[in-house]
Amino acid sequence: MQNSSRQYPLQKIAFAVSLAISISCISTVVQAQTTSNTALYFTVDTGRLTQALNTVAMQANVSLLFDANQTNDYQVDALHGNYTVEQAFLILTRKTPFQIVKKSSGYVLVNNSEFDKKVATPLQKPDPNVMQQSLASSIISDQNQMYQMPTIYVQVGKVDVAQFGQSRLNQTMINRYQANNVAQLLDTMPGVATAGSPRPGGQTINILGKGGVADVPVTVDGALKTFDKYRQGSVFIEPEVLKMVTVDKGPHNVEVGNGGFGGKVTLETKDAQDLLENDRNIGAFVKYSRFSNNQQNTYTGAVYGKSSHNLVDGLLYFTQRDSGNVKRPDGTAFLYSAQTQDTYLAKFNIHLTDEQKISLNAMQSSHSGWEPFAAMRDQDATPTAKDIALYGYDEAWKRRLVFRDQKDSSYSVGYELKPIDNPYIHFSAKATYSQTQQHDQRLPSVSFSASNLGDESWVKYQNSSIKLMNTAKIETDDGIHTVKTGIQYQNMKQNALMLVRSYLNNPEFNYGLYQPNYMPAGDQQMYSAFIEDQYQIASITLAPSLRYDDITNQGYGNIAPRYSNISVGQNYTPKTYTGWTPRLALAWKQAEYLTWFANVSKTWRAPRVDEQYYTDGPSSTVPATSLYLKPERMLALRFGNEANFDDVFTKNDHLQLRLTYYHNRGSDEIFRNRSVFCKAQADLIASGKSTNSSVCNGDYNRGFYRNITDYTIKSYEAELFYNQPNFFAGLTYSYIRGQRDNSPVNPWFNQRTWIEETPPRKATATMGLVLPEHQFTIGWRGVFVDAQKRSILNTDNSIGASGFSLPRTKGYALHSIFMDWQLFSNKGPQLNLSIDNLFNRDYKIYLGEYMTGTGRDFKLSISQKF
Repeated sequence: MQNSSRQYPLQKIAFAVSLAISISCISTVVQAQTTSNTALYFTVDTGRLTQALNTVAMQANVSLLFDANQTNDYQVDALHGNYTVEQAFLILTRKTPFQIVKKSSGYVLVNNSEFDKKVATPLQKPDPNVMQQSLASSIISDQNQMYQMPTIYVQVGKVDVAQFGQSRLNQTMINRYQANNVAQLLDTMPGVATAGSPRPGGQTINILGKGGVADVPVTVDGALKTFDKYRQGSVFIEPEVLKMVTVDKGPHNVEVGNGGFGGKVTLETKDAQDLLENDRNIGAFVKYSRFSNNQQNTYTGAVYGKSSHNLVDGLLYFTQRDSGNVKRPDGTAFLYSAQTQDTYLAKFNIHLTDEQKISLNAMQSSHSGWEPFAAMRDQDATPTAKDIALYGYDEAWKRRLVFRDQKDSSYSVGYELKPIDNPYIHFSAKATYSQTQQHDQRLPSVSFSASNLGDESWVKYQNSSIKLMNTAKIETDDGIHTVKTGIQYQNMKQNALMLVRSYLNNPEFNYGLYQPNYMPAGDQQMYSAFIEDQYQIASITLAPSLRYDDITNQGYGNIAPRYSNISVGQNYTPKTYTGWTPRLALAWKQAEYLTWFANVSKTWRAPRVDEQYYTDGPSSTVPATSLYLKPERMLALRFGNEANFDDVFTKNDHLQLRLTYYHNRGSDEIFRNRSVFCKAQADLIASGKSTNSSVCNGDYNRGFYRNITDYTIKSYEAELFYNQPNFFAGLTYSYIRGQRDNSPVNPWFNQRTWIEETPPRKATATMGLVLPEHQFTIGWRGVFVDAQKRSILNTDNSIGASGFSLPRTKGYALHSIFMDWQLFSNKGPQLNLSIDNLFNRDYKIYLGEYMTGTGRDFKLSISQKF
């Protein structure tokens, strides 16, 4: 079995590696939908032309290629107001010797003396009185694809190497997906999978085979969200408030410390400037959505505005989801999956000067109702016929459920200073706070065990952070240095309390009220500093970085004497971990259409509070806390290339191609202490004898967690997008393969075992038609998931290993269609129509522990700005 598991993917590896060293993809990023004469609000400070052009490109989310060495000597006046993208570029360049060249993939700035050599049409210089309008169909945008890949240009004077592994969803895509939760938004990206149920808050995110809260941090407007409650999901953000979702794959971002082995998910909420129309200073927005599967109605409203001189802008946003039960493909319902969730968002920006800005953000959401305790699972607690006859149908069900009151909030305040004509200072400071809490209650007439958080429970996760960062641009004769430096403070605090009525008279359990032993109370404080130098010379960018983290875990103890017995090792004293994370990124623009990139990172993560202070009863095999734990480490590699081809089959078409290879080698993995506790026990088991921990004579780690041996995760991704003014198509493919060197329940096992948290192979496809003159798009999207036959039981079929295996699943294909239509040009309402699971395919989700998928769903939304 060991040989076959190693040799099986050799052909695929050879094929993927050969592709990875050939050509890949560059994705153009053009945010504005439909026509190039759509006005956007631009805020550009007085200063260098280089900085101004970058600002317009970023605010409009378009691709712009230019040589910073040519533009650094020119100054431009401030630009504030509503303009088209072309108008903004033309105003900035009209007193310079440059021309803006418009290509299918975006924009290029060239010197007039070089213009005759360019095969493209320049933007005409604007009339002083009447701005020249451009044709919509000549700009090719990737907004119709499943997601965006940020364009990497090495010779623009500003390269962010973090973009190499990024994928993004912009507002157009978020509107089109009409998702119930953030996990649904991400599921079509290669290398990204979700686990859990369709219930509110029942989802987690898996990137490159890593799915824990520590492995995939999620932030909202900079505020970290961590919720790690037993058998619950971790993501509770309302998709309606989002304008951008960015996924970083792999631990290669210098701003992420203590984990992030899988990657990072960054969520950005809407603000006033995203919604204001043309030159108006005040506006309103309303939206209504209807989903057929669960009879869901979503109501959204917003008011927003800005002062006449753009000193202040603000937004108040509200959305409510009100639905029934989600249905399976066979028509049966996920009982008690209905939800009513309210979300409030307030955002304000204060522009003290052209150089300074203060941002204030606040978001709250709440949900309450009867639902199963384990939100991530299918219906695993059903009443018996006897209970129904005795209590009636409604009460019989509620005796198996909890009434859950859930609240989630995020707050942040930020300050930005960007002095004019001072490239050495681009300073930002941000303070954030987030909190997620759940209060579960069962009927007074029932009593549940402590393993299900008892009869009533209170759980709260809080995160606070402060981050100071400066980016300095230093130009030398040899090249340009973009030096990023920063310091961070982060505090992750968790508290849980439960009431177990069966222990009301038991002093060992503090008379029934105490902290769950498997959800210990405590906090983790992190002090960090980092520096990164993106050194750009000619067509090469070299970006070394170094990060230092000082992390202290503190347990709060347990008020139950049973879990506060120091004689068996239940020790809640602090434990500190420190270490360095070196990283190196490289980009090389070999040709105009081809860029190579590579990353290597050696990073680590400290144990979480749950892992460090989890305890069991004094008489158990593992009664102690795990203060002996070492940090888990990873050596991560990523390499590939991106290509961008214009005018491939017809004029004004664009072909994008990217292939990426990831190789992550982990060591000292933190895993539950199970089954085999020492080598003497492992040797007896290997010889066919039955034994237990007694043969270890107490010489083993007695905590609930331990460090086991090494593992390897390899991932191959292929992404291909084609765009032209009236047609688009895309294909993606991802294959993730994860193996441990030994068994997680027997570190002395002499064969490799599959990592169960690795998702199956996945391919996606999309194609559609666009009528720019009518602002109309229609298309089809398919998701193709392979069968998952790899299991830890393939090599280790012991009783201990079976507890960590997931049910194997068959492959399936899901088809969807969608339509977007801006009625009556820019003045009319926006209509989005889609049908998910078009053929009502019955399927099982592997990472969802054989969770049944949802049935066909007709989704309709209509929105209007005023």
